[in-house]
Amino acid sequence: MDALQLNSISYAYRSDWLLKRVPTIRDVSLEVAAGESFGFLGHNGAGKTTAIKCILNLVTPQKGEIKILGHDSRSIESRKQVGYLPEQPYFYDHLTVMEIMDMYAALTGIPSGKRRSAIDAALEKVHLQHRAKSRMRSLSKGLTQRVAMAQAIVAEPRVLILDEPFSGLDPVGRKEFADLIRSLKKEGATIFMSSHVLSDVEQLCDRVSIMKQGMIQGVFSLADIQELTHGHYELVIQNPSENLLNELPGANETVSLERAIRLHYPDKTTAHLALEKSIASKAEIGSFAFVHGGLEELFVKLFQSNDVQGV
Repeated sequence: MDALQLNSISYAYRSDWLLKRVPTIRDVSLEVAAGESFGFLGHNGAGKTTAIKCILNLVTPQKGEIKILGHDSRSIESRKQVGYLPEQPYFYDHLTVMEIMDMYAALTGIPSGKRRSAIDAALEKVHLQHRAKSRMRSLSKGLTQRVAMAQAIVAEPRVLILDEPFSGLDPVGRKEFADLIRSLKKEGATIFMSSHVLSDVEQLCDRVSIMKQGMIQGVFSLADIQELTHGHYELVIQNPSENLLNELPGANETVSLERAIRLHYPDKTTAHLALEKSIASKAEIGSFAFVHGGLEELFVKLFQSNDVQGV
């Protein structure tokens, strides 16, 4: 049985006082297997958070059907099995971490006699047990994110929905969250994760979908992405002159950096020609290397064309 099914869901919001409907997601269909870690990707405004709100019954799609572990997503039974970390978590700032956790544990239906042990276990998993008595107003963004993760996992949900889970975390926190997500998956949880940090998605997910303008552009297995992308040659030039830039062969992507420029070339011949011209002009070469294809290249390729269909 699939953990999550979206069958042709569509949603449009009212844009202004004329009550004109603006479509946010259009005929989105997905199937996420039980125990899978699934990445839900797209540009800002692609409709990812709206789709997640539809899954959680926070907004009602005008069309389509959603099932969680075989139950209609509108039923209380389905939501008992779900943990949710929102993109921008907000908590009552006058309450302590323990009071916040007790409230969420009660809302999930954990019996009062088992509540403290469940809270302690969740706080330990996010390395926050030492701040249990701290008031929320005293916590940094990163620590607040840890509380948000703790409340999402306190009831040991079978489906965990994470909207930008790494937001606000320092490098140590990012690694700890990644390790926690791997551990939860190993214990049998289904992970449905939206993130702009593609490197994290590559490490943690089995498959990904990519949304563009409210529509799914493809579902991709991380194991097969290397076959869909071919890599590129990357040339970084420090403080390039205008004359040099005019002489270089055209790159398929140009990125301006602080006092430098990064050029991407699809083939070895053109890349080496650009390198030779740069050396001949006595330009300072920052780096020259072949970059293997991956999720980032696929993501960029998809948004430059409509040719990618998915596997």
